[in-house]
Amino acid sequence: MFLIIDNGSQYTHLIKRGCRELGYDAETLYSKADYGKVEEMLSEGVSRIILSGGPSSVYTDPPNLSSRICANMRDGAIRMPLLGICYGHQMIAHTWGAKVEKGASAEYGMCDIEVHEEDVLFKGVPKKFRAWVSHFDQAKGVPAGFRRLASSAVCPVEAMRHEKLPVYGVQFHPEVWHTEHGEAILKNFLESHR
Repeated sequence: MFLIIDNGSQYTHLIKRGCRELGYDAETLYSKADYGKVEEMLSEGVSRIILSGGPSSVYTDPPNLSSRICANMRDGAIRMPLLGICYGHQMIAHTWGAKVEKGASAEYGMCDIEVHEEDVLFKGVPKKFRAWVSHFDQAKGVPAGFRRLASSAVCPVEAMRHEKLPVYGVQFHPEVWHTEHGEAILKNFLESHR
C-alpha cells in the first residue's frame, strides 16, 4: 500500500488514480491530519510515500505531515521510497537545506524537461520531454547529498534524488495527462527499491 499526502493540489486525485491504474493500492491523508495517522498506516504496511503538490510555500506553512515525514526521513526515523511532486519536491529540498524561492514563471504551462541522469525515475524515458509545470516556488539548487536528475530553461532542478536514500523530487507534474511519459515516471517510482 502507498500513502499519498495531499498538500492541497488540484491533481492529488490523479496521483491516486495513476497508482490504481498501475495496479497499486493507495490511500490519501490531508496534510493537516494528525501525524499519529501516518504512524498507524506505517505500522499497517505502507511501503511508499508520495507528497503531492499544493499552493502553499514551504516558508509560510505551519508544520504539516509533509514537513514531518521529510524530517523523519532525513533523521532516519522513516526508511522507504519517498517522492515529492512540486510542493512536495520543494519540501524535500527545504528540509535537506536547499534554498527555495519564487520562480521566474509562476503560471501553469508546458515546459521542456532535459534529463541529465536517468537513474530510477527516468528509466526508459527520452532525454527530452514536455511536462506540465508550475514554478510559483522552486528549489534553486540541490541540497547536500542529492544529485540533480533533470532541469529546464526556467528551473535548474526539475528533478533530483538523494545519493544514498530512496528520496526523489520532481518540480513538474507526472500525474497529469499533459506530461509526456508521466505514467512511466510514476511507474518507475512505484516499482523501485523492491
